Amino acid sequence: MQDVQAIEVEALTNYEKNLEYFSKNKPDIFRKLQLFDMGLSHHDIVPKYDLEYKDEGYFDVKNLRSNSYLYDRDSIKYAQKSAAAINYKKDALVFNGILDYNVPDAQIKALKEAKSQRQQRIDGSSIKEILPIMHYAMKLAPKDTTMKKIDKFIFIGTGLGTHIVQIAQKVKASEYLIIEDDLELFRLSLFTTPYYALVKSANLYFSVGQNENDFTITMGGYLEGSFFNNRYLKYFHFPAHSTHKIKLIQNSLAAQTHLTFPYDIQLDKYLRPLARMKEGYKTIDVSKKFPTSIFSQKPVLLLAAGPSMKKNLPWIAKNQDKFILVAVSAVLKTLHEHQITPDIVTHIDGIETEGNSCMVHFEGFDVGAFLEDTLFIFGPHTPESLLAMLNKENIFFYENFTFYYNNFGSITAPCIGSTSILLALQLNAKALYLLGIDLALDQVTGQTHTDDHEYNDTHDLSNSDEIDYNISLRNNIIPIKGNLREKVYSTPLFQVSVQSLFKNIPSLKDDFQKVYNLNDGAYLEQTIPTKIDEVNIAQYTAFDKALLHEALSRLLETKSQTYLDKEDTASLKRRLKNAQKVMKDFKAYEKKHFSNEDQYLYDLLGVVSSTLKLHGREGNNLALVFSSYFQYVLPYIIDIINTKEVTKVMKHLKKIDKMFIEGAYTILNTYIEDIKVFLK
Repeated sequence: MQDVQAIEVEALTNYEKNLEYFSKNKPDIFRKLQLFDMGLSHHDIVPKYDLEYKDEGYFDVKNLRSNSYLYDRDSIKYAQKSAAAINYKKDALVFNGILDYNVPDAQIKALKEAKSQRQQRIDGSSIKEILPIMHYAMKLAPKDTTMKKIDKFIFIGTGLGTHIVQIAQKVKASEYLIIEDDLELFRLSLFTTPYYALVKSANLYFSVGQNENDFTITMGGYLEGSFFNNRYLKYFHFPAHSTHKIKLIQNSLAAQTHLTFPYDIQLDKYLRPLARMKEGYKTIDVSKKFPTSIFSQKPVLLLAAGPSMKKNLPWIAKNQDKFILVAVSAVLKTLHEHQITPDIVTHIDGIETEGNSCMVHFEGFDVGAFLEDTLFIFGPHTPESLLAMLNKENIFFYENFTFYYNNFGSITAPCIGSTSILLALQLNAKALYLLGIDLALDQVTGQTHTDDHEYNDTHDLSNSDEIDYNISLRNNIIPIKGNLREKVYSTPLFQVSVQSLFKNIPSLKDDFQKVYNLNDGAYLEQTIPTKIDEVNIAQYTAFDKALLHEALSRLLETKSQTYLDKEDTASLKRRLKNAQKVMKDFKAYEKKHFSNEDQYLYDLLGVVSSTLKLHGREGNNLALVFSSYFQYVLPYIIDIINTKEVTKVMKHLKKIDKMFIEGAYTILNTYIEDIKVFLK
């Protein structure tokens, strides 16, 4: 048996070196540890655990309240057993970082033979250039094959961390995500686990005592680092740790931007405004608040299609003349049925695929008559078929990361509800009321939206605690902080918007602006949870909606522009030159000859890196489109290289690389041609 005093010295040395590492490299965690130690020393915190060294030669953690032990067995042997359980199979203890589509051979053949590169979707997927690559890789390296090496690994729960050391010694991954919800337990692991040593051979990401929003940010950074290795993410779940973070991991994987908003939809969004500017549509300058606008003089009621909106229709109908009524397009049919006329309608969706068209929101009623005196504030992806239905004078666009107009600002959020909140804040709404932006399921029925919404679905809440290991934006259920109750159940798709508002509301909202969240849904950052019967409606009086329409029109007109000036046109020409430079880089890459995998990866990542370095007003759009494309394609390419059962790797790489280059050319040709047409 080792000398106990020597063991104690070693443990203290571990602790001190770990603290030094965290103080220099992870200051947020170091600060948490400092505050915890201060609480212990001042007796503000009562410790739950005690670290004990057993005569058998291992450490265990005693729960001071229950007198039970965390391991209650040899923690060293447990760690060794845990490491032995880790294998290189793609279907064991693994998260799938990519959403696969099983497209039949015949459809892939038809896709390859198609002359037009701008056809409608196949089986609901828009990723036309990626489908052949995905199809090839999935056949060549299916999920019942084996990885050569594990590049990324996730530890869900640290315990004392002994299993982390053993598993890391076995897999030798290049990146680890280490998760522990219990700060006190993590602190004890600093005595037994040399995190400071692990970082010498790998990048470490830590999530310690984080809530849903903070964890999502950490997980995003982990996925962004070496994104090309995200095909399969191996993990180990420490049994004593809750499974909640597993749901959050699945949530983050399902909500990755390149999956929720694929590259070709992004490309279309960035290019559509060119035609609108040719036609003289107005674009609002949202770079600054509207300081003395009518929005700061009248209360604003923002309506979206969450369950809470339809439950309160009588209240909305009764009080509609006391608010500036802003409605997302998805609620128009419901409002029409109840004779509620919005003053402003917002819309961002541009998809018109059969069975998945945003135009369903404008069917079943006379749009022209119902919305004759309504103004429309649209995102750049709004389809032409919608514009054709409306009075052009009532339509206003805003920039959504397009930056065609110099210093016009940008409003960006994942859904129309969250976008409309940010827009209302930027328009300077002083009293903003939210209804129907639940961003959570109906906590009784399990519905996602109002009955007539195109995406409405119903979930069985009795299965809400089950873990689903398949990526799904709409089917996975996750508990999050509630607005009018402690906890509500949500989905990855909704959580993306909750996270976006968590980051964006504080940057836009001024202290004088009050946002009242009337929904029985998710808690939203810096909003005031308010039951609808608690709204002091008596403080507001009805006002003339005709005069309101005139005032709103004048305001938006004065903040709008319909054409590109000389500086903006020169900027657009620089975008064209940037794209032509990227085309030149890909032409040079296409001519390279590869004799081995290492050389191929070096040159592949070289052209990827140079493309993603585009930045600023003239480079962001193209870089973001390619970032989405690369994040989808590269994990499949790396997976082929990293699969033991694949032989003649270079032969397959040459085939898939040809598809990769063709996809890049499709993006570039579309981008270059549309800008050239505009400049002519």
